[in-house]
Amino acid sequence: MLKEINKSMGRKEVQLVLANPGSEVMKKLDKSKALETIRQQWIFLTVAEAVAACTSFSLHACKSDLANHETDCDSVV
Repeated sequence: MLKEINKSMGRKEVQLVLANPGSEVMKKLDKSKALETIRQQWIFLTVAEAVAACTSFSLHACKSDLANHETDCDSVV
């Protein structure tokens, strides 16, 4: 199910991010091979870390788009 959600979100250019997963959740994700679906770089111990990473990623993507004259980035972050 997680694979389908991630695939659907990817088509819409939305990144699936996990924040504050408990040890039991991580064990189940590992056992079900779902960690292969969600790259480790998108799993964070705290919500604050997840927000900071997503903000940084969004700003970096926006700067790249601006350099290519593709967007105005007013709606980012």
